[in-house]
Amino acid sequence: MKIPAALLATVLVLSPFSRVAQGADLRVLASFLPMALFAQNVVGDAPGVTVETMLPASLGCPHDYSLSPGDMRKIAESDVLIANGFGMEAFLGAPVRRANPKIVIVETASSVAPLRAEGHHGDVNPHTWVSPRNAILQVRAIEKALSDLSPENAPAFRRNADAYAGRLETLAREFDETASRFRNRKIVTFHNVFDYLARDVGLTIVGWIEETPGQEPSAGEMRNLIRTIRETKAAVVFAEPQYPRRLAAMVAREAGVPVRMLDPVSTGSASRTAYEDVMRKNLQTLAEALGTR
Repeated sequence: MKIPAALLATVLVLSPFSRVAQGADLRVLASFLPMALFAQNVVGDAPGVTVETMLPASLGCPHDYSLSPGDMRKIAESDVLIANGFGMEAFLGAPVRRANPKIVIVETASSVAPLRAEGHHGDVNPHTWVSPRNAILQVRAIEKALSDLSPENAPAFRRNADAYAGRLETLAREFDETASRFRNRKIVTFHNVFDYLARDVGLTIVGWIEETPGQEPSAGEMRNLIRTIRETKAAVVFAEPQYPRRLAAMVAREAGVPVRMLDPVSTGSASRTAYEDVMRKNLQTLAEALGTR
């Protein structure tokens, strides 16, 4: 059916990305910590734009998180929700729309080439942000969405995003350069949160402690993983600060390899440099655990 020109014009005017009136404040809600860090760096000190984080910075990945009444209030009071997407925020869709039918939802991971999920989250691995190169793409997606919503602030958003993307590109090059000298590229991680980073820098993840976060492996799965570590001569088992170290330490001890800590930046400081600070610490940990030539 052909849409009449007058009706089409109305549809375009009412489309989400033209909803915020010029000069009006823009209320940005980020789903969890890494999205907040990216959004804060794009917004900077742009006038009339606020960034709030929905999940507490101590909570970690949303995974199967259910919205609380407080979350519903935040959504109702916001203009745009910055999310990772790829199934990370299971509450996207009907629950958010019930709280605020007009809110703009930006799934920043849609700009990233997806990896197949291993073990959970459906068909796509949602942990895209744990890769500086992916982070650049997600920052650009935020810049585009916010510029469409607040055109008067678009030049500031572009400047801020350019500066932040430049810092993230420097970080990505540091990973590339250091990884090119790793002696051993085989590792075990706690769950599949580092798969995109591994793809970027050429690491081989031979196994995960937990296929599904919060679901401990069986004794048989533990034995199989220990056998895999020995057979592949993997260098190290990595734990995460968001989960107990016990299982990773047990597997590492039985396999005869060290256990170290990698942080996916899903909890911690909300400072604007937090992502870079944590990822540089991760790079140092990788270099120490894998050795460099």
